[in-house]
Amino acid sequence: MFFLHLPAAWAGRPLVTEDAGVLDAGACEIESYIARFKRPDLNLIWGQLGCGTGFQTQLNAGAGREKTYPGHATVAAVSGKTALRTLTDERAGIAIAYAAYGGKHVDHLRHEATEIKAVLSVPHDQWLVHANVGWVGTTSSHGDKTIWALALERRGAVGPVDLMGEIFGDDRGAPWAQLAARWALIPERLFVDGSLGAQFNGANTRQATIGLKLAF
Repeated sequence: MFFLHLPAAWAGRPLVTEDAGVLDAGACEIESYIARFKRPDLNLIWGQLGCGTGFQTQLNAGAGREKTYPGHATVAAVSGKTALRTLTDERAGIAIAYAAYGGKHVDHLRHEATEIKAVLSVPHDQWLVHANVGWVGTTSSHGDKTIWALALERRGAVGPVDLMGEIFGDDRGAPWAQLAARWALIPERLFVDGSLGAQFNGANTRQATIGLKLAF
């Protein structure tokens, strides 16, 4: 399943690292992306809806289709994020993020993994630093693992384009590094994003994604 390759399918696109920002009550986002992984070879199409529910919380639900040799699989996730300290342009934010992942087996969805992590975002001028640490428990032979991530984001680095980089991983495998960009086609409403990443495992494992987000 895709969530064994990435810490979160529901993180702050196009980053894998989550940020501490939470949608306002009544605000929603539709996000979709296509991802391609090499070694192991896997293609993923993913879409999700997230909305602010009040009480400094947002909830998300997503589903996708992954293609591996020799077959296909349906995957899904429900997730959320609750702010413990609101992120502003002048003040660091702290949040707790959580998710449950599943996959389709025969004619029903089966729970595959649960994740919870602490999220810190620190603003400085046009820069944001994000840090995550958490835990993933799976029902497979991969077992539990500790996850971590660190990202640097530059808002408006090139006109309407935000640039960012990150490193992330877990205690069971080699870390990843990734570069990413987000382009605001319509400010605060419509965005295109993409990322390129590689894992430092000596096997040339890598990934590429391209996505679209609509906020309303």
